[in-house]
Amino acid sequence: MGVENEARFKNEEGVIQDDYRIEFISEHLKALVEAIEAGANCKGYMLWAFSDNVSPMNAFKNRYGLVEINLEDNRNRTLKKSAYWYRDVIKSRTFSAPNDEIYK
Repeated sequence: MGVENEARFKNEEGVIQDDYRIEFISEHLKALVEAIEAGANCKGYMLWAFSDNVSPMNAFKNRYGLVEINLEDNRNRTLKKSAYWYRDVIKSRTFSAPNDEIYK
């Protein structure tokens, strides 16, 4: 899920509030849980991009990952809201999808 100019979603602390990414991932996890409950064989789930995939193909505009790479600040990394959310999902092994129940 690439988002252009994601910096516009930064809060006062400088953390990108990427609720759109959390919703996107939770919907995928929900579908995965439902598939497993229906008999699908799945041993894990991996996100495509851990950190921003900065590609010259889109002039470095779209950002994809849970961790921001700041190209203007020596490529320093900052966790986005989704990184904290995903960490909690991994620790608790539960998540909720929008307008749905809690999944375990």
